[in-house]
Amino acid sequence: MKNRVFRSRAVKAFLVIIVSLATLFVAVGYAGEKLREVRLEYKFVIDALPASTAKVRVWVPLPSALPVQEVKGLKVKAPAPYTIGKEAVWGNSVIYFELDGDKARSAPVEFSMVFTVTRQELKGLGKEAGRLTAIKDGLVKYLRPSRMGPHSDLVKTLATKAASGETGVEDKARHIYDFVLKNMDYNKNKPGWGRGDVSRVCLAIAGGEKGTGNCTDFHSFFAALLQTQKIPVLFEMGYPLKPGSGGSVGGYHCWASFYTEEHGWVPVDISEADKAPKLVDYYFGSIDENRVTFSRGRDIVLVPRQEGEPLNYFGPDPYIEVDGKPFEGFERTISYKDIK
Repeated sequence: MKNRVFRSRAVKAFLVIIVSLATLFVAVGYAGEKLREVRLEYKFVIDALPASTAKVRVWVPLPSALPVQEVKGLKVKAPAPYTIGKEAVWGNSVIYFELDGDKARSAPVEFSMVFTVTRQELKGLGKEAGRLTAIKDGLVKYLRPSRMGPHSDLVKTLATKAASGETGVEDKARHIYDFVLKNMDYNKNKPGWGRGDVSRVCLAIAGGEKGTGNCTDFHSFFAALLQTQKIPVLFEMGYPLKPGSGGSVGGYHCWASFYTEEHGWVPVDISEADKAPKLVDYYFGSIDENRVTFSRGRDIVLVPRQEGEPLNYFGPDPYIEVDGKPFEGFERTISYKDIK
């Protein structure tokens, strides 16, 4: 792999740096699996900084090459010199830059990057599921609870109930997958959704109600239940691509995979299954090509390290600190166009 970095001269109020990277991974198509290639443009603007701002630090999630995801042709336009690093635990790629307060307040801070991503459908439990990733560093980190996904007594009780006495990993996972579908609704009307707060979901179910939330809540609950059954789980955060020839979508989408010795990493997308009941069987062991992975893991410590707490998850939004404190005064947009 060859990386070539070209630094340009200053232009008007900010420095433009363009990085051209060679293809990070060549995705291989498999029979019966779909491919989707898009040119994606990612932008955000930081505005309305406090008058007292002395320093602004910015971390941007950079989609990495995966066995089902090829990333190439990256071009970055940043308001200051930047670095591209890789955090140590989950291997996520991170663009980092910082600005002093005077420069940051003199004009809106604008960042953009464009790249081409080819995404591959992963179809069929027991066929090629194991190629999602290789196991290089063991499975311990995939069994650990996260801050929002504790392995409490209530979680363990619900996991035992959901597993229904099954002993095989795949059978346990399917029973727990069905349990999550039965006991959760994709519903963003109740306070507390979107954080992957497993205790919130468990308390609702124990109280005779359904757990509610979005993809983060579904897959955090699923992960905690499986982990207490000694099944490793990988959480992925990304961006949804609408079926069609391009578009612009806000928000984010996430999903998970569990590990078996027979199949390797097996993907699930439970919140999509909840929204499309006809695809319940498909989304246990398969994921479509209409997505881009931005990061993996929970409780993420960035590079260079942030002053704030480990991130619940990272991306697609940037993470910004102003004088050492998290700052959310930005607007992020993503648009994309299919490449025929």
